[in-house]
Amino acid sequence: MASTEIISSLRGKVIHKNNRKVEYGDQIAPWTPYNANLHMQGIKVVVKDPMPQKVQKGDAFEDTMLLLEMMKERKQKENKNQKEERIREMAMEKKRKLTEKSKNQYLKLSF
Repeated sequence: MASTEIISSLRGKVIHKNNRKVEYGDQIAPWTPYNANLHMQGIKVVVKDPMPQKVQKGDAFEDTMLLLEMMKERKQKENKNQKEERIREMAMEKKRKLTEKSKNQYLKLSF
């Protein structure tokens, strides 16, 4: 319990600091960040969305043709959906007529 009290009392305090540095026979010099043996490690960067390369602007002809192609595809899709819907409606009407016709018919049996 005494060791925890000592550690908590020393938390955040500087115990000993060397004001001067002597290395390989150098003369005593005042402390600076340059001679303090501070080594910065490499910084790793994760690139989420990289910057695009410079966009080359094309002429307006390509843009116009792209828009026309997109409109053409959309119109074809709409026409296809309308055609399928008409076919479905015709099939349902034919089915309804057949069921009405079968209800009206009866079988005459004679002995």
